[in-house]
Amino acid sequence: MSTAATQPGSAGATHLAEIESIAAGGAGVARLDGRVVFIPRTVPGDSIQFRVSGDKGKFLVGELAEIASAGETRREPPCAHWAACGGCPLQQMTPESQNEAKSRIFLDALTRIGKIDLPAPPGMLTPPGPEFGYRMRARFQIKGGEIGFYAPGTRNLVSIESCLLVEEPVAEAAAEIGRLLRAEPASRGAEAVEITSLGEDTGEGAGLFLSPPGWRDRGKGALSRRTRRAWEAFGRTNGWPLGAAGERSPEEPPAWTSRYELENPDGENASLALEVSPESFIQPNRPMNRLLVKTVLDMAALPEGGGAVDLFSGAGNFALPLAGRAGRVAGVEANPYAVRDAETNSRAAGLDNIHFIRGEAERVRPDDILDALGGKAPDLALLDPPRRGALETIPLVMALGPGRIVYVSCNPATFARDAREIARGGYRLESALIAPMFPNSAHLESVTLWTREDSPAPD
Repeated sequence: MSTAATQPGSAGATHLAEIESIAAGGAGVARLDGRVVFIPRTVPGDSIQFRVSGDKGKFLVGELAEIASAGETRREPPCAHWAACGGCPLQQMTPESQNEAKSRIFLDALTRIGKIDLPAPPGMLTPPGPEFGYRMRARFQIKGGEIGFYAPGTRNLVSIESCLLVEEPVAEAAAEIGRLLRAEPASRGAEAVEITSLGEDTGEGAGLFLSPPGWRDRGKGALSRRTRRAWEAFGRTNGWPLGAAGERSPEEPPAWTSRYELENPDGENASLALEVSPESFIQPNRPMNRLLVKTVLDMAALPEGGGAVDLFSGAGNFALPLAGRAGRVAGVEANPYAVRDAETNSRAAGLDNIHFIRGEAERVRPDDILDALGGKAPDLALLDPPRRGALETIPLVMALGPGRIVYVSCNPATFARDAREIARGGYRLESALIAPMFPNSAHLESVTLWTREDSPAPD
């Protein structure tokens, strides 16, 4: 365990430290007088000088002043915006060391919060996807005549000329929007724009989805007529379809959809296609999502004619492939736009063994799910919740009593909390995998398999 040493001086004095590890969120971990210090833009093995920039009581926040000697896994960040933007807090680390750090973060959360020891270290989904150019969807903030991302923990916009993480159509649209904002003041009346690649082929272009002022905070608002006209003209000129938050009901057709290809588990067709509207969630990394879906199907190990319930089913990313193997599938989803997408996608795929229930998963009755599954308990319960986790949904899962649970998580802390409750409910954790879904960012995606304690362990 390293200990920081204080350099002489008054307020703003620098301290010496060696970085021990990477914490959730991407900051390096050091110690000063026995207290943990989180220092962004560092890597394990770095010997650094830093200043204390914040005292949070139980821990300190540090600011990197100088790197005395670099750790073995440090590299020169490829992005010119890396230091100010904060969206890629691990970009100074090699891809291999990023994955190692995320595995340790996952294990630490599971042990410390979940009080669970894995039977084996978490594996890594391979082959990994591309390190850059993998995001098919990204939300850009708008402020004044600039487009970019907010600096961490602030509303200070960092103007972005180009983002290395996004697919080519998204990058091209973002660059053109920057020119629009500088040239046309009326276009600045939007709060943000989410840009999504419309298909696998880069020539299909991108769809634009605007957020009116105040939408992020209040969930309501409208664009002015001048702003709407400016963006409509811009979209027509470039061939990019346009939509805006709050402008349609779920029953109305979306302004545009993005096409998402998945492998078809029944082997009869080359792929399953998901059409996803801008109001729905979609995994942004195409190749890694395809690998994740295949992994979930393998973990599910559904018997012939078996049943499955997908409790956060979205537009059908997992539910539709599961329906290709299951006798019956029930999907539960609170987002009405996603439910409409999922129903449309299942009809297009010719799947008549899947039923979607609109509602919050924790409010759905077990009988509603059992009815959708023909009166039989599910062999599999799939959980793929948002970052807040699925704690309120665990009682429903326990009431259904599936033979297996597969939990896809994007937050190791809430997963570990939920894992503790799943274990208390009589399930054992069989295996865990890290999915490198978000290279260079601090986001951590994992997938775990659980079986009932009274069932034999899987091979």
